[in-house]
Amino acid sequence: MEGELWGLAVHPNRQLIVTASDDGTVRLWNLNSHSLHALINIGRPVRCAAFSHDGKVIAVGLKDGTFFVINAETFEKIVSYSHRKEEISDVRFSPNGKYLAVASHDNFVDIYNVLNQKRVGICKGASSYITHIDWDEMGKLIQLNTGDREVLYFEAPRGKQQLISKEDASEITWDTWTCVLGDSCRGIWPPYTDVTDVNAANVSRDGDVIATGDDFGFVKLFKYPSPGKNAKCKQYVGHSAHVTNVRFTYDGSKLVSTGGADLSIMVWSNEGNQGISSLEEDEGTDSEAEEEGGYDSDVERELTIDYVSKTYVNPIREATLRPM
Repeated sequence: MEGELWGLAVHPNRQLIVTASDDGTVRLWNLNSHSLHALINIGRPVRCAAFSHDGKVIAVGLKDGTFFVINAETFEKIVSYSHRKEEISDVRFSPNGKYLAVASHDNFVDIYNVLNQKRVGICKGASSYITHIDWDEMGKLIQLNTGDREVLYFEAPRGKQQLISKEDASEITWDTWTCVLGDSCRGIWPPYTDVTDVNAANVSRDGDVIATGDDFGFVKLFKYPSPGKNAKCKQYVGHSAHVTNVRFTYDGSKLVSTGGADLSIMVWSNEGNQGISSLEEDEGTDSEAEEEGGYDSDVERELTIDYVSKTYVNPIREATLRPM
């Protein structure tokens, strides 16, 4: 792989993942054997990927505004669209598999009907580029984050913007949570950080933990929800560059993370959430003693660490998320 690695998706019921990178390759990996299972070269930089809920197809978004749908078994292209000129930043299938939402740096989210392969809606109203999108469990509402720190909601499939109060939003059950902004994940942000510093987030299927990947090279685990500022966390070092994506596997047994410049895929074994309740919300920061145990509070100290000198040569490396 060359360039940077940003795209990551986990299979809905198998120990498989898909990665998408700037060298134009989309790769299917087996997490049990740590081996490459299939590969297709799109020929242009690819930035995001998503499995359908039945695992039969994969959607991938490119930096030039194009997106492809690929057969997950044969790895052949099924269809492609080029409705946007800027980067496709996120793609997500609806829970019922009927629709595909495609987010772009053009400030829009396009909604496509998977069956007739037609665009049926456009989410308009964002003031900046789209960074992350999620569907609610009914497949009727889309939540999105933008580069201007917006959290917006749109009806699907037509794309009409919805004004939803914080109280009502807290009652919505989401099919996935990969957004980095919102009241329920406010605590994942370290002090003095920019909106681009936390690149990815993912809530575990049991809804107890949210994992993040950031520009400081850390994979972090927080109790979910984390509504208060400066929430306590467990942090793990493995990547030698910024962490671009994190995803729990379908059964929660593993957490997968990708590194941008180091082009590495790390598989973290999740030994359980014993002690997760100890990560209580705290208005203050943690002491140095707590940081030795894995808590994060000193962003300035983290920035002085020389991550460039750390090199990991294995394409997939398994580490362990120790119980908290």
